[in-house]
Amino acid sequence: MSDILVVDDEEVLARSIVSFMERRGFSASYAVDSRSAMAMATRNQPRLVILDVRLGRDNGLDLLGWFQAQTPEAQIVVMTGHGEIGIAVDAMKRGARDFLTKPAPLATIATIAANLMLNEVARPGDARGVDRILGRSSAAIDLRAAVRKLALQSDRAVPTAVLVTGPRGSGKATVARAIHETARGDRGDLTEADCSLPDAALESAFAQRGGTVLLRHIDMLPADGQARLLAALMAPDAPWLLATTSGNLAVLEREGAFRADLLYRVQLGWIDVPALSERNSDILPIAESFARQSALRHGRDRPRFTAEARAKLVQHDWPGNLLELANCVERAGLQAGNALIGAEQIQFLSPDGADVPNLVQMEELALSKALTATRGNVTRAAALLGISRDTLRYRIEKYDISRPQG
Repeated sequence: MSDILVVDDEEVLARSIVSFMERRGFSASYAVDSRSAMAMATRNQPRLVILDVRLGRDNGLDLLGWFQAQTPEAQIVVMTGHGEIGIAVDAMKRGARDFLTKPAPLATIATIAANLMLNEVARPGDARGVDRILGRSSAAIDLRAAVRKLALQSDRAVPTAVLVTGPRGSGKATVARAIHETARGDRGDLTEADCSLPDAALESAFAQRGGTVLLRHIDMLPADGQARLLAALMAPDAPWLLATTSGNLAVLEREGAFRADLLYRVQLGWIDVPALSERNSDILPIAESFARQSALRHGRDRPRFTAEARAKLVQHDWPGNLLELANCVERAGLQAGNALIGAEQIQFLSPDGADVPNLVQMEELALSKALTATRGNVTRAAALLGISRDTLRYRIEKYDISRPQG
């Protein structure tokens, strides 16, 4: 009997996954083609199947349908190549529970197995330090590593100020809190203030001696506030400063809107937070975490997303990043109550309610027009669009665009 069945025609990789899973207490086996996979699944009735969609001459998506019919209790996680988001979406529409992008870290595969099979998910709000930073993509892994490296330096080497940059809604304040909680030594209590709001918390931050201060939206700090912050940072007992910004402080400095001497003090340490659109494989685990938090707040059962809902979440580009995702999931959970969250509850807000195509729609239209004009010639279409062939191929797969045949 095996709890987990790995189906991958790369035998070395399949054996590595099985070995790694067994060392973590799971029973696992592997198959390298459809025929052996069906035989092993019939015999063992696995609880989790990790399925590569490309199995040599076999099609993993066809095998997905067989698993659903013959082993309906098994949860399916598909593995796709980089840039094959369209295939992953198709698999989830067919009932796959989740997807991984190869090469996926073995630890990531083990985490998915634990979450799906053992329900080993921490209570929302329990996470501290780098565990606050959710996600299993390489971008999320790199971000946690960067936070850990900066925070765990010796006391003398830790920068006296750290700037956390990234697009709006990307979770910069959460990353800053993770830095504070991971840092060595006694950094004192964390005092937070919003530089866009002239409130008492900001006044207290300017006057603080020692401890740690988190200033959000430091690009919004007016000239007099910049002068007072610089004076506070130059004091012998200055607090450790963590600052966040969605703006480009270097551009603001060139325009005379931000002091150069403050800029050079603020960005001694630097962490850049990626947009959610760069972390496709993080969308589902983060959405499920947000859904659990919402359910806990409202006293509801643990929520579940339908296959169609999961596919719809992954297809969206999330221009509002984590903030937009949290809002979408909260709204969907309230509409669904204790029922499954379906695709009809996953709704995206358009700015001002205007009937204006978003950037994703505009990009899809441009790609389709270029391919039509060149009768499906990828090289010529890429030249028309001013992008590389690889980028165009990635976009074609991402948006599942049909290529006209010359």
